[in-house]
Amino acid sequence: MSVAGKHVFRVRHISGNDIAVVTEVKEDDAATGLGRPKEVRNCKVWLGGIDSFWLVTGVKKEAAFVPRKEESPASMFSTATSPLIDRIKGSPAFELLSDFNGIGASGKPEAVSFVTANRLTVGFSPREMSHEELVASLREGKLTVPTKSNLEAIEVSPDVWLTGGFVRNSSGLYGLSVDARVRSMPASSLEGKPEVMRLASGLVLFLAPPRWSPTQERDIRPEAEILSSAEGWLARISSAATSGSSDTPSVIEALRNWIAATVGNDEREDLEAALRVLSTRSSLLHVIPKMMERDPAWQNGVRDFERLEHDRIRVEVRQRLAEEAEAESGRLAELREQVSEAEARIATFSHREALLRSETEQHEARLQEKISEAARAMGGNSSEVIRKLQDDVDRLREEVRRLDQPVATPHAPELPQALDIEHAPDDVEVEEDSESVAVASDEDRIQVLEELSSSSGLSVAEVMAVILHSTEDVPVLVGDGSASIATDIATAVGGDVASIVFCDPTHVSLSDLLRDDHTDLGAAIEHARNRPDLLVPVALCGLTNGPCEYWLPQLVEMRRVGKLPRNLAFIASAGTDGMRVPVPKSVLRYLFPLKVSRDETSAQVEHKGAWRLFESNPARTQEAIRSLMGREKPTDPDIVGRLSDMLSRAPVAEAIAISDLAAALLREQAWTAAWCEAKEHELIRYFREMGN
Repeated sequence: MSVAGKHVFRVRHISGNDIAVVTEVKEDDAATGLGRPKEVRNCKVWLGGIDSFWLVTGVKKEAAFVPRKEESPASMFSTATSPLIDRIKGSPAFELLSDFNGIGASGKPEAVSFVTANRLTVGFSPREMSHEELVASLREGKLTVPTKSNLEAIEVSPDVWLTGGFVRNSSGLYGLSVDARVRSMPASSLEGKPEVMRLASGLVLFLAPPRWSPTQERDIRPEAEILSSAEGWLARISSAATSGSSDTPSVIEALRNWIAATVGNDEREDLEAALRVLSTRSSLLHVIPKMMERDPAWQNGVRDFERLEHDRIRVEVRQRLAEEAEAESGRLAELREQVSEAEARIATFSHREALLRSETEQHEARLQEKISEAARAMGGNSSEVIRKLQDDVDRLREEVRRLDQPVATPHAPELPQALDIEHAPDDVEVEEDSESVAVASDEDRIQVLEELSSSSGLSVAEVMAVILHSTEDVPVLVGDGSASIATDIATAVGGDVASIVFCDPTHVSLSDLLRDDHTDLGAAIEHARNRPDLLVPVALCGLTNGPCEYWLPQLVEMRRVGKLPRNLAFIASAGTDGMRVPVPKSVLRYLFPLKVSRDETSAQVEHKGAWRLFESNPARTQEAIRSLMGREKPTDPDIVGRLSDMLSRAPVAEAIAISDLAAALLREQAWTAAWCEAKEHELIRYFREMGN
């Protein structure tokens, strides 16, 4: 039998000191169960002996074992032929049993090895023998079992196994032990659904150690023998009832006297077996109680028994109540001691609290005095400090007045005549370093996020995840209408300063993108440098329409090291049809894809002002970490720090639940596993394949 790479082998012969000849055993084999012989060098199998059964794994062929040179035994007969030897060899009485019967015809045994070998428990369940024949064979000690190894159990009836009470005789036959009683044999049943192999010879191999139920005494005699004993008892009862004299008080008393005088231990067991058989007769079960109820002696016995049981139960209940009351009294005393100790500690704490309050008041008074002294000292020096500051201001104004004339340079236009803005003439227009820009409030940004969610089909958390990723890597919207969605997000966040770049095969390098006057990429970069506190979005539409590997990593890495402004936000899109240029694996690590779809053109979302950079909020970092680590699917520890920082930047609003935003950001983990470990992802084909 082979079960999941496991095989069952039977030891047929032992040779040398460590070599055993085995054959594989299968269900419904012939009585001999011989297959092709195999030699195995295994000390455990060798020590198991002949006719032991083994469940093995990892059967491998080995080179042929070299047998040890042993001295051949001297022949007990002369080599000369004699009629006596011929008669001995021809007589069936001198036919010797051999462990190699049937093996020699199959050729030289091949050598194998086992990885593991576990000896099996062997039982016997005869297929062609009735229960009466099996019990008779055990009684006579003539039960033949086709194995030389010892049995663990014998099945005498369906799911009734004898696990003891039988022995193996010197002749190799099995029978009941000397002290065994056939009327009360210890028997068990198999628990659960054990995996067994039943051979045609009647042997039962337990492929796993059997679990036996608790042993119970069973009468294994045939039912006919038990009924015969019951009939004998019925005849004895009838004889006792008819032979009773008029002086006998009752039939029951006469039967009791008759049993006490004539019944032995074996007959008592016969009576118990008969009662067990009669208990299965439903008609007797209804009649016997009624007969017993009419007997006065039985009724008196029942009443006496009930009275004794009531007294016994009453005494037990009172004793149990007394014990429980004593235990509860002890626990009550312990609780009282604990309460007294707690009251003492509370009194101590109250005293300490009063002392601490007094010390605190004294410290506060001393601190107030020191603060008053410091304020008086600072007030005395403030006039001197103000005078020195006024002198310094006057001196600086004097220096500024000396610089009335601008300094001309060959590469710069003429500067304003006066650098002191406060004292500049009214007719000179002073240019500010930075242009005044309207900044959107938190309420405006939440309203824009909701409008973008409604127009794009993304959730508010997904739109927020795109904006947060735009300053870290490059979020890519994949699907029909993705270019218009990316453009709407960029213009809603950046307004007129947003740059819209349509990628095509002519844009091969970053210089090509900067030279394109229609993209305004250079102006967006310059504006981001002038206002590092504001988001400046750049929409990269149709990312897979051209070879983006020549300029996209350059943009991201230059922004990471500060060569480009870090407030430059990239939002890309990729189509799903037409000819596309595949994106290399080295570039996929910069992308964060999201699936979108827009069937109809939507109205542009109104720009309500420039967006400030989202700054980290340390108060929300712990909440973000709990949201990331408390999910059913484990989060990669390498990205927890970066994603928790991104989550802490999100504005606090009812429309943006931190759990939904965490779920949107964690899509990066599945995307990283797709391009890095070649796992399944629904969007990977839009970046690695060409054509439709």
